[in-house]
Amino acid sequence: MAHAIRVRRCFHCGAVLQTKNSKEPGYILESTIVNNKPDALLYCNRCYSKVKALNYSELDVDVDEDLKKILKDALATDAMMIWVVDLFAFNGVLNPDIVKIAKKLDVCVLATKRDLFPRVVKNEYLTRFLEERFNEYGIKPIATHIFGHESDINPKELLDKLNTLRKGRDIYMVGSVTSGKTTIINKILTGYVNKSKWAIKSEFYKDTKSKVLEVPLSNSSFLYELPGFPLSTSTLSKVEKENVKALTPRKSIKVSQRSMIKNDAILAGNLVQFSMIKGKPCIVKLYAAEGVEIKKCKIVQIPEVLEENNRKRNIRPYSENFTDFSDYDVFDYEMENDGKFHDISIQGFGWFTFVGKGQVFRVQFPKGVAVKEYLSKVRSDA
Repeated sequence: MAHAIRVRRCFHCGAVLQTKNSKEPGYILESTIVNNKPDALLYCNRCYSKVKALNYSELDVDVDEDLKKILKDALATDAMMIWVVDLFAFNGVLNPDIVKIAKKLDVCVLATKRDLFPRVVKNEYLTRFLEERFNEYGIKPIATHIFGHESDINPKELLDKLNTLRKGRDIYMVGSVTSGKTTIINKILTGYVNKSKWAIKSEFYKDTKSKVLEVPLSNSSFLYELPGFPLSTSTLSKVEKENVKALTPRKSIKVSQRSMIKNDAILAGNLVQFSMIKGKPCIVKLYAAEGVEIKKCKIVQIPEVLEENNRKRNIRPYSENFTDFSDYDVFDYEMENDGKFHDISIQGFGWFTFVGKGQVFRVQFPKGVAVKEYLSKVRSDA
């Protein structure tokens, strides 16, 4: 009677794995097969090279030339900058073009959407998180303020604080298109009293095609609200409109918890795969919008689960923009065994939280999206 032997194939291209001819499809080093268990997920050398190439792809980080021009004026006049960030979507990746200028200015950070976080999360944790992320880029904020709903903003109190911080200088307010910058400025205006000879106006900034809101702070100084810069490195910029809605929290962030052991995987729609390649059992939490559904499976089951999801759309969000291996970036994170809570955060999507125990996690996500690992944003057991 014949003895059946399972044929091993490349996880990406499906070629039969072989160790004899490096020029033929499916070639893999024999040591790679020997050093992995029979049920391990393997790539042929050719496909693994693609993985490495994806891991080092450059992100699209350019900002509008007009915005750079305006900020150069801020630098020339030693103005103060207000940088508005969305606490949920912000994962600590800052635009390098804006950073170059911000490092030379006094920067006040205003964070929005605190109301999306569990109440037990202390503001001091979130403030520390923000300041750590800005410090990584060489920016030490002169002040950091956190707001939830717009009703949390006391316009007179905020204006008084900004006037003290600016020391008679102009203020330039920057932020992404989803940061909540306009909400803050509109709230400020409800308590604003114009004591200058100038009127509030919205017009094209000199020598640019960008409209800027100018709010007089005195006869010689202004607050300039600049156009929001696009989040080209956010998941929200890569998916369809209906999926933008699914990824944007409308109420408190949903926390999904799963226990994981080696070779376990968590799939979030067809956008994100979070796999444990190595390590001791641990609990992993996903902080995301209520529209994000997850499914836990084994790594070897991923192709089967994805194929079923292609037909049934039973794990959402599902995007038609991601149908091929090359549509994604893939990173492996080798964690320290420090016993501390860590996040792996995917911009515009959410973040995975776990205790560092020397694990190796593999994360697959839309190509060009910014991903960052750091000590946990939510430093509690919430």
